[in-house]
Amino acid sequence: MTKAPQVLTETPADLLSDVLGSMHLAGTVLFRAEFREPWAVTTPEACQLARLLPLRTERVIPLHIIASGECWMELNEHPAVRLSEGDVVVLPYGDSHRLRGREPVLPMQVGSLLPNPPWTDVVVIEHGGAGPNTRIICGFLQCDELLFHPVLCHLPRLLHVSPACPADEWLASIVRHTAAQASSLRPGSRSLLPRLTELMFVEILRKYMQELPANEIGWFAAINDQVAGAGLRHMHAMPFHHWTVDSLARRVGVSRSVLAGRFKHFLDQPPMQYLGHWRLRLAAHALTSTATPIKSIACQIGYESEASFSRAFRRHFGVPPGDWRRRARSTSPAAASNMLRRPSSTMPPATPTPNT
Repeated sequence: MTKAPQVLTETPADLLSDVLGSMHLAGTVLFRAEFREPWAVTTPEACQLARLLPLRTERVIPLHIIASGECWMELNEHPAVRLSEGDVVVLPYGDSHRLRGREPVLPMQVGSLLPNPPWTDVVVIEHGGAGPNTRIICGFLQCDELLFHPVLCHLPRLLHVSPACPADEWLASIVRHTAAQASSLRPGSRSLLPRLTELMFVEILRKYMQELPANEIGWFAAINDQVAGAGLRHMHAMPFHHWTVDSLARRVGVSRSVLAGRFKHFLDQPPMQYLGHWRLRLAAHALTSTATPIKSIACQIGYESEASFSRAFRRHFGVPPGDWRRRARSTSPAAASNMLRRPSSTMPPATPTPNT
């Protein structure tokens, strides 16, 4: 039997915080629904719904909390899911979905129930008949459209959490507190609710990552792997180090072929390609959060010229660095007021680094 490779001590990089920071997440709770039997509502794709809401971007992740009662959620090509009090559902890709009660009834478009913005407080919408009541808190996580991180593409279309076991008490407490704050607004609620939704999302991702089966693939599964996870932590801890596949493999304690094979298995790309993409994301953050010249940023992440950096940036994000910076400056200031706004791997001082 082949002996498992011995992996060196892991570095203290917080990979999940790095990735969430690069997305510039900002949570919000916009409305509370009071649905009485019989009822059913259809919600369009998040990018369409966002045009009806006072949000800074069309790239949003819907999040529903069942504050009381029960209902069913239906998603295309997904079995209907029964939701009970205390449950949370997250739709990472903002798919169109339907929420309904027990009795069959034609669904109403949720947009037709919403008042026109601006909204000064959490909006309450009411719909249905005179039967039992189901209360749902509707929140959203906004993120930079072009920074919707590709490593999250392996998440399921629906994350359903029922925090009932003792290990989930922290998450259950956040859920209860969010529902209470949205149901009975008090001084400070408008500042507290965004933070609570962000905390909830992070905790749900942590729970998902911890419960992944051994045969899963994707970025979250890679973190759990002894080899790929160690490689990721080293690269995120020192993203501007002059890494090669050989030096990274030595640091992890495996051969370069083993390291490359684990990255290919989980992420479908070589280690150095992953590192190059991550450096570009750190450059994108520097463009939006600093006034550092583009040429200096290019040098900092290892490009020989501003032109080669601009070509790589445009290939990855779809726009050149200058347009990216101008676009960021034109967005709402609310984009900066969130606890996850900064990746932990920040740009180094403006000194040249080895070329990649």
